[in-house]
Amino acid sequence: MNIYLDNAASTKIDERVLDAMLPFMKEYYGNPSSIHKEGKYLKVLVEEARETIASFLGTKPKEIFFTSGGTEANNFAIKGLAFSNADKNKNHLITSTIEHPAVLDTILYLKKFGYSISLVAPGSRGFVSPAEIEKLITPRTLLVSVMHANNELGSVNDVKAISNICKKNKVVFHSDTVQSVGKMKVSPKESGMDFMTMSAHKIYGPKGVGILFKDENIRIDKYFHGGGQERDMRGGTENVPGIAGLKKAVEILKESMDADIVHYNHLKEILKTKLSSVFGENVEFNSGVENVLPNILNVSFNPYKMKIPEALLPVLLDLKGISVSGGSACSSGSLKPSKVLIEIGKDEKTALSSIRISLGRFNKEEDVDALTKAMKEILNV
Repeated sequence: MNIYLDNAASTKIDERVLDAMLPFMKEYYGNPSSIHKEGKYLKVLVEEARETIASFLGTKPKEIFFTSGGTEANNFAIKGLAFSNADKNKNHLITSTIEHPAVLDTILYLKKFGYSISLVAPGSRGFVSPAEIEKLITPRTLLVSVMHANNELGSVNDVKAISNICKKNKVVFHSDTVQSVGKMKVSPKESGMDFMTMSAHKIYGPKGVGILFKDENIRIDKYFHGGGQERDMRGGTENVPGIAGLKKAVEILKESMDADIVHYNHLKEILKTKLSSVFGENVEFNSGVENVLPNILNVSFNPYKMKIPEALLPVLLDLKGISVSGGSACSSGSLKPSKVLIEIGKDEKTALSSIRISLGRFNKEEDVDALTKAMKEILNV
């Protein structure tokens, strides 16, 4: 039986979510834009889902836009803002060097349209300094984009401090919260975010659906043309089964998040204790202790004492039926050293000998025991 410890990449869909989706695949298959009763029924479901998500995040329903996931939502916010300001003097964007490619690549792409880019390097634990952001802001700065929590280290940035700096300088603030939603309280209004993004498949929902929160006072260009859906901001027939699944995932999260967090922390502490006991000074925890997500643990093993080539640890674990991330955790099939670990000062060999273990709602203590045993066998300790 496979042991899945890569929940930061994607989670197992909750059975209750799947049950909520099935009627919209089998029985209610109309188009929510249609005027007949089948269409109207689906339209009501979409708007109820919008209200559920808005209530969970503490926003207005009209500030929630459904997308195909976090990547599209990030593109929607960043490009939408940039293109709506293309004729103005604000043509400077700021982000960090350890953003998810959905943000970093999108911002770098905008160089083609005359935007200048400033990149902020993180500290040794993966935090982005608000003070460093402030140093880079100029009268031309349009947008600052800094993720709420890093997907490889779990480091949680002080987005409230960053948003305060942005507001003081009349700069728009965007935060990718794909990893933090469900692992801590996320409230874009309380944190001062103008944009935030989330994805259903990180919170035990289906793939292919997510949301963009856009503050009602921010103007952006529409993302998809060709239809009047999503208040004429994103053309295309809505993914109703996905939206139904996201709605249910959020409803479950409202009830279970506190218990989930306790569960993640419990398993994480057991894992750290076991790894320290087995590997001693040859293991290093790249994820910090404070201001870090409860479910992510990034671990390096001394590459100069390992008896296997760097980068092979996740492959050998996979052969034993245990799934973790290695190398660049957000790059499909990558065996390159993690850019995030390089940016926080790890050498290439250490970065390649690192793995990200991310715990989920359905993991048990036995999974942690099995992982430790398998790593001990592989590393011949």
